[in-house]
Amino acid sequence: MVASDLVARTWRTVRRGPPGLRQARGYQRRWFRADLLSALTIGAMLIPQGLAYAQLVGVRPAAGLYAGVVGMLAYALFGPSRHLIVGPEAGAAILTAAALAPVVAGANAARYASLAALLALLVGVLSLLGGLLKVGALADFLSKPILIGYINGAALIIIGSQLARLFGLERHADTFSGQVFEVATHLHQTHVPTLLLGLGVITTLVLLRRLLPKAPGPLILVVLTTAAGALFQLEHGGIKVVGPLEAEPPAPGLPSLRFEDVRALLPAAFSLALVNYASSVLTGRLYADKFRYRLDSNQEFLGQAAANLANAFSQGFPVTGSDSRTAVNVSMGGQTQLVGVLASGVVLVFALFLTPLLHDLPMVTLGAIVFVAAVYLLEVQAIIDLWRVRRVEAVLACVTMVGVLVLGILQGILVAVALALADLIRRAARPHDAVLGEREGVPGYHDIERAENAETVPGLIIYRFDAPLFFANARHLREQARALVSNADVPVRWFVMDASAVFDMDVTAAEGLEKLRREFKEEGVVLGIAEARAPLRALLRRTGLLERLGPENVHATVGAAVRHFLRDTDSGGAHPEHPRPGAGTPPPPRP
Repeated sequence: MVASDLVARTWRTVRRGPPGLRQARGYQRRWFRADLLSALTIGAMLIPQGLAYAQLVGVRPAAGLYAGVVGMLAYALFGPSRHLIVGPEAGAAILTAAALAPVVAGANAARYASLAALLALLVGVLSLLGGLLKVGALADFLSKPILIGYINGAALIIIGSQLARLFGLERHADTFSGQVFEVATHLHQTHVPTLLLGLGVITTLVLLRRLLPKAPGPLILVVLTTAAGALFQLEHGGIKVVGPLEAEPPAPGLPSLRFEDVRALLPAAFSLALVNYASSVLTGRLYADKFRYRLDSNQEFLGQAAANLANAFSQGFPVTGSDSRTAVNVSMGGQTQLVGVLASGVVLVFALFLTPLLHDLPMVTLGAIVFVAAVYLLEVQAIIDLWRVRRVEAVLACVTMVGVLVLGILQGILVAVALALADLIRRAARPHDAVLGEREGVPGYHDIERAENAETVPGLIIYRFDAPLFFANARHLREQARALVSNADVPVRWFVMDASAVFDMDVTAAEGLEKLRREFKEEGVVLGIAEARAPLRALLRRTGLLERLGPENVHATVGAAVRHFLRDTDSGGAHPEHPRPGAGTPPPPRP
């Protein structure tokens, strides 16, 4: 059954066609200029970044260029985000290097490259399964506070990764705190010309963004500083430049599939697939919300799968969404995934024919571009807004940010999701409740604490519980109900629970209701239920509670329960006195 469903889903996906082609059908010519300028800038950024991340992984530098080419092309075809740029990225490169190190100790370069491609293959297969099995619902656990915290944490990680480059220092630390500490303890070694050039690039980018927001600032700075590097021989002054490149294309092919290697790399592949998905879907959702389009979280798995499978067959290594290049794409006004297609063309042309032109590009220029993009990625005001609305969510955003910085992307997000679920359970365990009464001229029954002049009927308590009933709040419900009956001004004959908000109930809660029914029966109080939805009625029936309550005490509406109570009172010969505001029924006690 599962296999047939998987085949059916795959066929439906194929019939709809990849998202990239669907986007292309609605492409507007006015978008092309912004897409082209963004692609040129991203291509110029990716070339030195790809080389650096390939060296970090441990493969030949050219592999980083081609990883960007095939990653952007594959994601442009199958990815759901119009703005996300996929390719080599620092986090994925660090995880890849850590995963390969114990497996390839003493291996030659060819075997190392083959294992890196195998890891990309495993990441791609796991991502493909995630998309086909529709586990993109994981993204529903990534709430807005988690999204804001992640983006701020990722921005700070990017800033930290560029600090050493801006000061002309060597970077050895891999963590944000380590990078900041490393720069702080080596300030006396700062290369002043590099720092001045970096600050000049940052200042110019900020001014261009404010004065000429549509100008391709990063591209302008790449061209100007490359020309300055060649004209003034900045390399001889100690400013690091890209230098000579050799970028022969890879030989396509399937990596070696030895069982021992697959078994050794599978845990790392699973972690990488989760990290890639979580970071990419968070970034993608940020810009999807900003530009008001829908991001299919299941399709994001397929986009990541396509990018990594393409890299596996081109002797590459695992790739993922790039926060820094995506931020530059948005700041440049990129509109569609045509940016990725054009940028891949830029990188390919440079890799094959024009690598000498990059010889004099100062590395600090790329660092400054990434630095500015990351600064504008920070969402400080969003945390302040959360604090004004609901402080616990602002705290959750800060915890996510700190977790991403200290523990890593996946661990930080998992901690934040766990805290969010704990907060959800806390709220469900002590939910909002209310005693209901009538207001003259207003239909329905209303919270007597919130509705002015709401009136209750002496001897009758109508109590609404605004949450599903489960083990964590079953005792709370019993305590609230017993307190209401005990503190009433006049003896209570009926206690009717408005179950309109109770859409589910577990066995523990059912037993709790049964205990409450027995306790009330001993005190001469009738327990009734009103407005129970079909799922709850079915649960009451299966647990036998419906029969023990008695069908006459299960009411379709609160109004029907009140009318039944009044008829019961009339038949007993004791018509209740005229109701008065809040008569006989105190508001529910608060914990």
